Amino acid sequence: MSGPDVDDIAHVAAEESQAVRRDLRQTFLSGLALTVPFFITVLVLLWVLGTVSSALTPLADAIVALGPGREMSTWVVELLAAAVVFAVIFAVGFAAQHGPETEIASRFDVLMEDLPGVGSIYTSVERMSDVMVDGDTESFREVKIVEFPREDCFALAFLTADTPHQIERAADSADMQTVFVPMAPNPVMGGHLINLPEERIFDVDLSVEEGMQAIMTTGMAIDENVEETD
Repeated sequence: MSGPDVDDIAHVAAEESQAVRRDLRQTFLSGLALTVPFFITVLVLLWVLGTVSSALTPLADAIVALGPGREMSTWVVELLAAAVVFAVIFAVGFAAQHGPETEIASRFDVLMEDLPGVGSIYTSVERMSDVMVDGDTESFREVKIVEFPREDCFALAFLTADTPHQIERAADSADMQTVFVPMAPNPVMGGHLINLPEERIFDVDLSVEEGMQAIMTTGMAIDENVEETD
């Protein structure tokens, strides 16, 4: 066998080997892309179920202590406790929807806001819930991007207010603005309130609704909007 023939065979074998490795790598990545979201979803659901189960434990213990749950298995008692919670939620919602809604809501809000150490938390969570559930995005003026948590890393932020003069004086900076950098995918669970000079806050061509969708979908909504635009 001549030298060139050997070189050609070796070249073909090397190309086939690379193709096999490329196919194996692509197969693994495809399997990873399909299984990882599934496992993460399962883990999140298990965490949610565990959290709900822990939260319902006091009510389940009360049901057992009162007598009806003594002859029931643990999971039946927890299911009954969940049913009680849902029944209370629906009862409150029915009363608010079909009763004197304004009076009930206002009295409850006043009661919660007057509780020491609780009122400020309740008011903040309620306001954020209005943004998430009712689509009340008026509290957020515009969508911006800011360098967070370090330079050259840009995060979506919502312009909420002009920075108070007390903070501007303490920071020895004028013309500052207050932005809220929410956590994805659940902004209600938390975020960062940041006061920045105006020159460090950048405009972005997104509406408040699009920005909120991007946060809640971990960025996938931005890809969909770009594809529709293209």
